[in-house]
Amino acid sequence: VDDGVTWSRPYSITSQIKDPAWHLFFQGPGNGIVMKDGKLVFAAQYWDEKKVPYSSIIYSDDRGSTWKGKIRGPKSNTTESQVVETRPGTLMLNMRDNRGGFRSVATTSDMGLKWTEHQSSYHALVDPVCMGSLIKARVKVKGQSRDVLFFSNPASVSGRVNMTVRASLDLGETWLPAHQLCYDERSGYGYSCITALDEEHIGILYEGIRELYFVRIPVQEIIK
Repeated sequence: VDDGVTWSRPYSITSQIKDPAWHLFFQGPGNGIVMKDGKLVFAAQYWDEKKVPYSSIIYSDDRGSTWKGKIRGPKSNTTESQVVETRPGTLMLNMRDNRGGFRSVATTSDMGLKWTEHQSSYHALVDPVCMGSLIKARVKVKGQSRDVLFFSNPASVSGRVNMTVRASLDLGETWLPAHQLCYDERSGYGYSCITALDEEHIGILYEGIRELYFVRIPVQEIIK
């Protein structure tokens, strides 16, 4: 309650969110979101009874006092993911897929009870099997404020190179080549995290090799 100067005692939420049959369960990496109705949501992953990984979510509808999990993921052999609320009540989960080549994407309108594979899944966003960052931000596009999805990852199918940020002006339905920017061509560890700085700039924290970098990018350099 004092911007991190002091902290309450930690307490475990494992029993609230992890199915006892699962071998592994954790959230992230990356950022969580606050939905329009106030729910707190984090992307997560679990390894099931057979040690098969699945991307999933956890959420709280009481400002973090209690958490809901044990939510079956939409696709097997997926791990690190990020979540956004595209429209009120609809979540989009963007997943690292161990099959390689592309990101997998699914949506839910009932907090993970049912998932639908998105039409962009496993063909729109190339990926070398790495973590990726996804946010929805209110930014200026040609002088008008609008909601835009931004996605960052190593834009390659064969290695963690060409760190690239993309913008989608239709909430993830399409990712047009015109709306992207390669911000670091070098090889690195490839993890990144996007944040909105203001209506005209985004910031990206990302990994090089044994170093972290931060870049401040004007939105107009991404959306042409």
